[in-house]
Amino acid sequence: IHGGPGAAMMAESWTFQRPWEDFFTVVQWDQRGAGKTFSSAKRQLDKSLSVGRIQADGEELIALLLKTYKKDKIFLMGHSFGSELGVRIAQHHPEWLYAYIGVGQLVNGQLNEAIGYKETLAEAERVGNKQAIEELKAIAPYPEADGTIPPAKTMAERKWDVALGGMIYGQSDDDELLRRSMSPLYSDYDVQSSELGEDASFNALWKEATAVDFRNTTQFKCPVFIFAGAHDRTTPTTLSKEWFSHVQAPVKKLFIIENAAHYVVNEAPGEVLVDLVENVRPLDVASRTSRIRGVGDAR
Repeated sequence: IHGGPGAAMMAESWTFQRPWEDFFTVVQWDQRGAGKTFSSAKRQLDKSLSVGRIQADGEELIALLLKTYKKDKIFLMGHSFGSELGVRIAQHHPEWLYAYIGVGQLVNGQLNEAIGYKETLAEAERVGNKQAIEELKAIAPYPEADGTIPPAKTMAERKWDVALGGMIYGQSDDDELLRRSMSPLYSDYDVQSSELGEDASFNALWKEATAVDFRNTTQFKCPVFIFAGAHDRTTPTTLSKEWFSHVQAPVKKLFIIENAAHYVVNEAPGEVLVDLVENVRPLDVASRTSRIRGVGDAR
Protein backbone atom coordinates (compact mmCIF):
# COMPACT_ATOMS: atom_id res chain seq x y z
CA ILE A 1 0.00 0.00 0.00
CA HIS A 2 1.67 3.19 -1.13
CA GLY A 3 2.10 6.85 -0.95
CA GLY A 4 0.06 9.91 -0.12
CA PRO A 5 -3.68 10.02 -0.77
CA GLY A 6 -4.13 9.02 -4.40
CA ALA A 7 -0.52 8.00 -4.98
CA ALA A 8 0.09 4.86 -7.04
CA MET A 9 2.97 2.49 -6.29
CA MET A 10 2.11 0.20 -9.18
CA ALA A 11 3.46 2.83 -11.56
CA GLU A 12 6.81 2.90 -9.76
CA SER A 13 7.18 -0.78 -8.90
CA TRP A 14 9.36 -1.41 -11.97
CA THR A 15 12.20 0.42 -10.19
CA PHE A 16 12.59 -2.28 -7.55
CA GLN A 17 10.09 -5.15 -7.79
CA ARG A 18 11.51 -7.68 -10.27
CA PRO A 19 14.22 -9.12 -7.95
CA TRP A 20 11.68 -9.29 -5.12
CA GLU A 21 9.61 -11.71 -7.21
CA ASP A 22 12.32 -14.36 -6.77
CA PHE A 23 11.32 -14.53 -3.11
CA PHE A 24 7.74 -13.20 -2.87
CA THR A 25 4.52 -13.12 -4.82
CA VAL A 26 4.18 -9.32 -5.02
CA VAL A 27 0.76 -7.71 -5.36
CA GLN A 28 0.54 -3.99 -6.08
CA TRP A 29 -2.68 -2.07 -5.51
CA ASP A 30 -3.77 1.27 -6.95
CA GLN A 31 -6.19 2.52 -4.31
CA ARG A 32 -9.63 3.99 -4.94
CA GLY A 33 -8.95 7.36 -6.59
CA ALA A 34 -5.41 6.41 -7.68
CA GLY A 35 -3.64 5.47 -10.89
CA LYS A 36 -5.17 2.70 -12.99
CA THR A 37 -8.10 2.46 -10.60
CA PHE A 38 -8.85 6.11 -11.26
CA SER A 39 -8.56 5.36 -14.98
CA SER A 40 -11.10 2.54 -14.71
CA ALA A 41 -13.45 4.89 -12.82
CA LYS A 42 -13.32 7.27 -15.80
CA ARG A 43 -11.47 9.74 -13.58
CA GLN A 44 -14.48 10.28 -11.35
CA LEU A 45 -13.68 10.49 -7.65
CA ASP A 46 -15.84 8.12 -5.59
CA LYS A 47 -18.18 10.07 -3.33
CA SER A 48 -17.64 7.49 -0.57
CA LEU A 49 -13.88 8.16 -0.52
CA SER A 50 -12.48 8.23 3.01
CA VAL A 51 -9.61 6.69 4.94
CA GLY A 52 -12.03 4.13 6.37
CA ARG A 53 -13.34 3.25 2.91
CA ILE A 54 -9.82 2.68 1.58
CA GLN A 55 -8.97 0.58 4.64
CA ALA A 56 -12.05 -1.55 3.95
CA ASP A 57 -10.97 -1.88 0.30
CA GLY A 58 -7.55 -3.07 1.46
CA GLU A 59 -9.09 -5.65 3.74
CA GLU A 60 -11.34 -6.91 0.95
CA LEU A 61 -8.27 -7.27 -1.26
CA ILE A 62 -6.39 -9.23 1.39
CA ALA A 63 -9.37 -11.55 1.88
CA LEU A 64 -9.45 -12.14 -1.88
CA LEU A 65 -5.71 -12.89 -1.98
CA LEU A 66 -5.96 -15.35 0.91
CA LYS A 67 -8.77 -17.18 -0.87
CA THR A 68 -7.20 -17.06 -4.35
CA TYR A 69 -3.78 -18.29 -3.28
CA LYS A 70 -5.09 -20.58 -0.54
CA LYS A 71 -3.02 -18.89 2.13
CA ASP A 72 -3.67 -18.30 5.81
CA LYS A 73 -1.61 -15.11 5.94
CA ILE A 74 0.29 -12.56 3.85
CA PHE A 75 2.98 -9.95 4.42
CA LEU A 76 1.56 -6.42 4.29
CA MET A 77 3.83 -3.49 3.38
CA GLY A 78 2.59 0.11 3.61
CA HIS A 79 4.49 3.22 2.51
CA SER A 80 3.78 6.80 3.68
CA PHE A 81 -0.02 7.25 3.68
CA GLY A 82 -0.11 3.51 2.99
CA SER A 83 1.57 3.01 6.37
CA GLU A 84 -1.44 4.64 8.03
CA LEU A 85 -3.68 2.11 6.31
CA GLY A 86 -1.22 -0.66 7.15
CA VAL A 87 -1.28 0.01 10.88
CA ARG A 88 -5.07 0.20 10.83
CA ILE A 89 -5.31 -3.18 9.08
CA ALA A 90 -2.67 -4.74 11.33
CA GLN A 91 -4.70 -3.66 14.34
CA HIS A 92 -8.03 -4.81 12.85
CA HIS A 93 -6.91 -8.14 11.34
CA PRO A 94 -3.54 -9.22 12.78
CA GLU A 95 -4.53 -12.86 12.16
CA TRP A 96 -4.20 -12.21 8.42
CA LEU A 97 -0.57 -11.11 8.60
CA TYR A 98 2.75 -12.89 8.87
CA ALA A 99 3.98 -9.36 9.54
CA TYR A 100 3.22 -5.70 9.00
CA ILE A 101 6.06 -3.79 7.27
CA GLY A 102 6.00 -0.01 7.49
CA VAL A 103 8.08 2.18 5.17
CA GLY A 104 8.15 5.92 5.80
CA GLN A 105 5.89 5.24 8.77
CA LEU A 106 3.27 7.82 9.73
CA VAL A 107 2.79 8.22 13.48
CA ASN A 108 0.98 11.51 14.13
CA GLY A 109 -0.18 13.95 11.46
CA GLN A 110 0.46 17.19 13.31
CA LEU A 111 3.81 16.09 14.73
CA ASN A 112 4.82 14.72 11.33
CA GLU A 113 4.40 18.16 9.77
CA ALA A 114 5.82 20.11 12.72
CA ILE A 115 8.97 18.00 12.99
CA GLY A 116 9.42 17.73 9.22
CA TYR A 117 9.15 21.52 8.91
CA LYS A 118 11.64 22.09 11.72
CA GLU A 119 14.13 19.64 10.21
CA THR A 120 13.75 21.08 6.70
CA LEU A 121 14.34 24.60 8.00
CA ALA A 122 17.38 23.39 9.94
CA GLU A 123 18.77 21.79 6.77
CA ALA A 124 18.19 25.02 4.83
CA GLU A 125 20.11 26.92 7.51
CA ARG A 126 22.88 24.32 7.56
CA VAL A 127 23.53 24.65 3.82
CA GLY A 128 22.91 28.39 3.80
CA ASN A 129 20.03 28.39 1.31
CA LYS A 130 18.68 31.91 1.85
CA GLN A 131 15.65 31.49 -0.42
CA ALA A 132 14.61 28.32 1.37
CA ILE A 133 15.06 29.93 4.79
CA GLU A 134 13.02 32.96 3.75
CA GLU A 135 10.15 30.96 2.23
CA LEU A 136 10.01 28.46 5.08
CA LYS A 137 9.96 31.15 7.75
CA ALA A 138 7.18 32.89 5.81
CA ILE A 139 4.76 30.01 6.47
CA ALA A 140 5.38 29.92 10.24
CA PRO A 141 3.68 28.79 12.32
CA TYR A 142 3.33 25.43 10.59
CA PRO A 143 1.07 23.72 11.46
CA GLU A 144 -1.21 26.56 12.51
CA ALA A 145 -1.48 27.48 16.20
CA ASP A 146 -4.81 25.60 16.35
CA GLY A 147 -3.21 22.48 14.84
CA THR A 148 -4.71 22.76 11.36
CA ILE A 149 -2.48 21.91 8.41
CA PRO A 150 -3.27 24.14 5.41
CA PRO A 151 -2.49 22.32 2.14
CA ALA A 152 -0.94 25.48 0.64
CA LYS A 153 1.58 25.62 3.47
CA THR A 154 2.23 21.90 3.11
CA MET A 155 3.09 22.42 -0.55
CA ALA A 156 5.47 25.24 0.38
CA GLU A 157 7.20 23.02 2.94
CA ARG A 158 7.37 20.03 0.58
CA LYS A 159 8.98 22.18 -2.12
CA TRP A 160 12.03 22.63 0.08
CA ASP A 161 11.83 19.22 1.69
CA VAL A 162 12.30 17.78 -1.82
CA ALA A 163 14.91 20.33 -2.91
CA LEU A 164 17.02 19.67 0.18
CA GLY A 165 17.00 15.87 -0.14
CA GLY A 166 14.34 14.97 2.42
CA MET A 167 12.27 13.09 -0.15
CA ILE A 168 15.06 11.38 -2.14
CA TYR A 169 18.50 11.48 -0.53
CA GLY A 170 21.11 13.39 -2.49
CA GLN A 171 18.57 14.53 -5.08
CA SER A 172 16.93 17.94 -5.38
CA ASP A 173 13.98 16.80 -7.49
CA ASP A 174 11.29 14.15 -7.02
CA ASP A 175 11.12 12.68 -10.53
CA GLU A 176 7.89 10.82 -9.75
CA LEU A 177 6.20 11.68 -13.06
CA LEU A 178 9.23 10.45 -15.01
CA ARG A 179 9.27 7.17 -13.09
CA ARG A 180 5.58 6.65 -13.76
CA SER A 181 5.92 7.49 -17.46
CA MET A 182 8.54 4.74 -17.82
CA SER A 183 6.33 2.06 -16.25
CA PRO A 184 5.58 -0.90 -18.55
CA LEU A 185 2.23 -1.24 -16.74
CA TYR A 186 1.04 2.30 -17.43
CA SER A 187 -0.30 3.87 -20.60
CA ASP A 188 -0.03 7.62 -21.16
CA TYR A 189 -3.67 7.83 -20.11
CA ASP A 190 -2.86 6.04 -16.83
CA VAL A 191 0.08 8.35 -16.15
CA GLN A 192 -2.20 11.36 -16.54
CA SER A 193 -4.84 9.64 -14.40
CA SER A 194 -2.27 9.16 -11.66
CA GLU A 195 -1.60 12.91 -11.58
CA LEU A 196 -5.27 13.87 -11.65
CA GLY A 197 -6.25 11.23 -9.11
CA GLU A 198 -3.50 12.23 -6.72
CA ASP A 199 -4.59 15.87 -6.79
CA ALA A 200 -8.28 15.02 -6.32
CA SER A 201 -7.62 12.48 -3.55
CA PHE A 202 -5.25 14.82 -1.73
CA ASN A 203 -7.92 17.50 -1.60
CA ALA A 204 -10.56 15.02 -0.45
CA LEU A 205 -8.51 13.15 2.15
CA TRP A 206 -5.78 15.47 3.45
CA LYS A 207 -7.63 16.68 6.55
CA GLU A 208 -8.69 13.18 7.57
CA ALA A 209 -5.37 11.55 6.71
CA THR A 210 -3.38 14.06 8.77
CA ALA A 211 -5.65 13.55 11.79
CA VAL A 212 -3.91 10.21 12.37
CA ASP A 213 -2.41 9.65 15.82
CA PHE A 214 -0.75 6.30 16.54
CA ARG A 215 1.25 7.46 19.56
CA ASN A 216 -0.82 5.18 21.82
CA THR A 217 -1.15 2.44 19.20
CA THR A 218 1.83 0.38 20.28
CA GLN A 219 0.40 -3.09 21.03
CA PHE A 220 0.51 -5.38 17.99
CA LYS A 221 -0.54 -9.02 17.75
CA CYS A 222 1.55 -9.60 14.62
CA PRO A 223 5.26 -9.01 13.93
CA VAL A 224 6.19 -5.45 12.99
CA PHE A 225 9.11 -4.29 10.84
CA ILE A 226 9.89 -0.67 10.00
CA PHE A 227 12.13 0.60 7.20
CA ALA A 228 13.19 4.23 7.59
CA GLY A 229 15.52 6.35 5.50
CA ALA A 230 18.09 8.05 7.72
CA HIS A 231 17.45 11.34 5.88
CA ASP A 232 13.64 11.13 5.69
CA ARG A 233 12.08 14.46 6.66
CA THR A 234 8.79 13.78 4.82
CA THR A 235 7.76 11.23 7.43
CA PRO A 236 10.54 12.09 9.88
CA THR A 237 12.58 9.09 10.95
CA THR A 238 13.19 10.82 14.28
CA LEU A 239 9.46 10.49 15.01
CA SER A 240 8.95 6.93 13.78
CA LYS A 241 12.09 5.75 15.60
CA GLU A 242 10.83 7.15 18.92
CA TRP A 243 7.37 5.58 18.39
CA PHE A 244 8.88 2.23 17.46
CA SER A 245 10.82 2.11 20.74
CA HIS A 246 7.45 1.75 22.50
CA VAL A 247 5.97 -0.83 20.10
CA GLN A 248 5.33 -4.26 21.57
CA ALA A 249 4.92 -7.12 19.09
CA PRO A 250 5.71 -10.86 18.88
CA VAL A 251 8.72 -9.89 16.73
CA LYS A 252 9.89 -6.40 15.82
CA LYS A 253 12.86 -4.82 14.09
CA LEU A 254 13.74 -1.34 12.86
CA PHE A 255 15.92 -0.93 9.75
CA ILE A 256 17.58 2.47 9.30
CA ILE A 257 18.73 2.80 5.69
CA GLU A 258 21.65 5.23 5.69
CA ASN A 259 21.72 6.52 2.11
CA ALA A 260 17.98 7.02 1.72
CA ALA A 261 15.20 9.41 2.62
CA HIS A 262 11.46 8.88 2.04
CA TYR A 263 11.48 6.56 -1.02
CA VAL A 264 13.41 3.81 0.72
CA VAL A 265 12.36 0.92 -1.54
CA ASN A 266 13.26 2.90 -4.68
CA GLU A 267 16.46 4.37 -3.28
CA ALA A 268 17.93 1.19 -1.77
CA PRO A 269 16.00 -1.71 -3.34
CA GLY A 270 18.78 -4.25 -2.92
CA GLU A 271 19.43 -3.47 0.73
CA VAL A 272 15.71 -3.58 1.52
CA LEU A 273 15.33 -6.91 -0.30
CA VAL A 274 18.23 -8.49 1.60
CA ASP A 275 16.70 -7.35 4.89
CA LEU A 276 13.30 -8.73 3.86
CA VAL A 277 14.72 -12.09 2.82
CA GLU A 278 16.93 -12.50 5.87
CA ASN A 279 14.62 -11.14 8.57
CA VAL A 280 11.02 -11.08 7.35
CA ARG A 281 10.47 -13.94 4.91
CA PRO A 282 11.52 -16.64 7.44
CA LEU A 283 8.29 -15.92 9.35
CA ASP A 284 6.37 -17.57 6.50
CA VAL A 285 8.65 -20.61 6.59
CA ALA A 286 8.37 -20.84 10.37
CA SER A 287 4.59 -20.63 10.17
CA ARG A 288 4.36 -23.37 7.57
CA THR A 289 6.76 -25.58 9.55
CA SER A 290 4.70 -25.06 12.70
CA ARG A 291 1.52 -26.10 10.90
CA ILE A 292 3.16 -29.25 9.52
CA ARG A 293 4.43 -30.18 12.96
CA GLY A 294 1.02 -29.50 14.42
CA VAL A 295 -0.62 -31.95 12.02
CA GLY A 296 2.02 -34.55 12.70
CA ASP A 297 1.72 -34.20 16.46
CA ALA A 298 -2.05 -34.65 16.33
CA ARG A 299 -1.69 -38.20 14.98
